[in-house]
Amino acid sequence: MTENRWKIFVHHKPRVTDHRGDGIRKECAHAGLKSVKKVRAGQAYEVAGSLLEAEARRLAESLLTDPVTQEAWIAVPGGVKAPAGARLVQVWPKNGVSDPVADTVRMAAKDLKIEGLDTVRSGSVFEFFGAARTDDVRRFCEEHLMNGLIQIVELS
Repeated sequence: MTENRWKIFVHHKPRVTDHRGDGIRKECAHAGLKSVKKVRAGQAYEVAGSLLEAEARRLAESLLTDPVTQEAWIAVPGGVKAPAGARLVQVWPKNGVSDPVADTVRMAAKDLKIEGLDTVRSGSVFEFFGAARTDDVRRFCEEHLMNGLIQIVELS
């Protein structure tokens, strides 16, 4: 069977306050990035193996989200697109950096009898809404949301 890669993004549901996102938006304003009107923050996971989409969805719904307060969005890596009016930012550990959250997800998937999960990595996802330029958002993320020694940033 061929390897499939899925990206799973977990965010608060719209009716739940995103305190982390609100704090980052305030930090944007303080850093001079006043064109950012809203930030939505969440967790990101990339899972790979002989997983079908239904298995990736079950993993997201049974393990990675709190069904009361969170929702998951699942995409193939090449199919990841920013929401309308936003810049999508993903922060991931560099290759070789330990990822204990990913290790835990891999073990828990076995408990859920999800077979074929070969690799997992965990990170953060942010959606910056407003008219901010891509270069300004990247610079803000590199200076405020990540550690360049151990993490990389991807913008969509």
